[in-house]
Amino acid sequence: MSERLEMTFVNSAGTSSKISVDNPKEDLTLEEVQTGMASIVAANVFTSSGGDLVSAKSARIVSTEVNQLF
Repeated sequence: MSERLEMTFVNSAGTSSKISVDNPKEDLTLEEVQTGMASIVAANVFTSSGGDLVSAKSARIVSTEVNQLF
């Protein structure tokens, strides 16, 4: 099973932009994610088709399980 942290931000145009991180640490806390997302917005190092990221919107961890059939 693999996991991915998906962080969704609001950009300058008011639309959503997503940044994903594969295999986040297992004991990741809400506070760590919120702090990390705030740092991403403050550092202004990412941009999207809708402009700069201006605020954090949501975050989730997505688990994927693959069952090989043949």
